[in-house]
Amino acid sequence: MEWIDERPAWLPPIPPPHRGRMRIVAGMLLVIGVLVTVLVTAFLGGIISMFLFWPLAGGMLLLISGLLSRRRLP
Repeated sequence: MEWIDERPAWLPPIPPPHRGRMRIVAGMLLVIGVLVTVLVTAFLGGIISMFLFWPLAGGMLLLISGLLSRRRLP
């Protein structure tokens, strides 16, 4: 093992490679689930509840926060 193989203590830790992936997946599942529910309900002629706004808003917040955490700032 060479001396160049070790990471110096003064360098910041390396961030995980899949930052924000779980939030992106959870957000996509919520948004897609709400959209499919709305489309099926509309196709069947039912009434779409305004309570579907909360899972849609939560999914969008998860998706946005997951995507923003993946940004690399200089």
